[in-house]
Amino acid sequence: MLVAEGTPGFCADVAKAMGDELTIVCARTPEAALARAREDFAVAMVDLRFPGGGLRLVEDLTALSPDTHILLYGHDPTADELEHAINYHVAGFIRLPFNPDLLRERVSHLLQAPPRTGALGSMVSKLHTEVRTRNDLLLRARRAGLLALARLAEHRDTETGLHVERVAALSEELTRLMREAGVYADQISGDFEHAISMGAALHDIGKVAIPDTILRKPGALTNDEFELMKTHCVRGWEVIEAGRKADGGADPDMKVAADVIRHHHERWDGTGYPDGLRGEEAPLAARIVAVIDAYDAMRSQRVYNPERASNDAVAEIRRCVGTQFDPLIAEVFLANVDKLEEIGRSIDRITARWR
Repeated sequence: MLVAEGTPGFCADVAKAMGDELTIVCARTPEAALARAREDFAVAMVDLRFPGGGLRLVEDLTALSPDTHILLYGHDPTADELEHAINYHVAGFIRLPFNPDLLRERVSHLLQAPPRTGALGSMVSKLHTEVRTRNDLLLRARRAGLLALARLAEHRDTETGLHVERVAALSEELTRLMREAGVYADQISGDFEHAISMGAALHDIGKVAIPDTILRKPGALTNDEFELMKTHCVRGWEVIEAGRKADGGADPDMKVAADVIRHHHERWDGTGYPDGLRGEEAPLAARIVAVIDAYDAMRSQRVYNPERASNDAVAEIRRCVGTQFDPLIAEVFLANVDKLEEIGRSIDRITARWR
């Protein structure tokens, strides 16, 4: 039996409950679960809150192994979640904490049942696979369009437009380093690391709505000009939210992107914009990108901002810890700045902008 374990310790509890009746195979990531599913298990158990979405994994397992009986488990599913599960012919739902006797009974029944699909089931599975493929193509096309728009905005603001690539790569790496250091590790998964890369790449997409006279002004902005510049956060967020509404939230990475776009100029002390969020009120992804964005902006040559040396940029980040930046995130950044610098240089090697 395959167990897609999202709740720590659940797989061991299942193995204990089942005893020697059958072999239990544990998977803790979507990739691992789908790879093991090819071994043709009769029964699979999936955590409703599995990383990346338990129901999404159910869909993928159904397409890959249509004869496998699937049990969902977890706490308090919503009506919509149960309806979705029924549509994919889930064999049942096990509430936590589970009753070992009930679990053995349910699994034993499924092991004796005929394969889950017949000709009709196989046809439904193929249709679901086709729909998923088409949806994935649409999502990839939408992402490509958004990234092109973000790069267009960045080219208007810098000489090379590589700020987008650097902020994306460095934000993902800083997130990984935070997880390794145990900083906000309970909020960081592999999916979150991937999503923050997309959100970071799109963080300034709203600048397409800012006039060049403001975006490329060599001197200080007036109060009115600065107020208009600040609107790029909300304008970019509106673009993403319109897309999320259109596809019904089918692209989970776009929720993280929306958080980053709207809130990457919030400050730890609550004096940022657009919503004046304080401390951990701002989304974690936005707080991570805020550090990387500020550092890379200081290390970049712009018409209104000369490039600053690494030690000067580091000193400014350190000065703003606890006021502008989350102290825990900044601590990990400062401890790994040399590694992050090297990643930035590797991205920017052709133009040698970072020296």
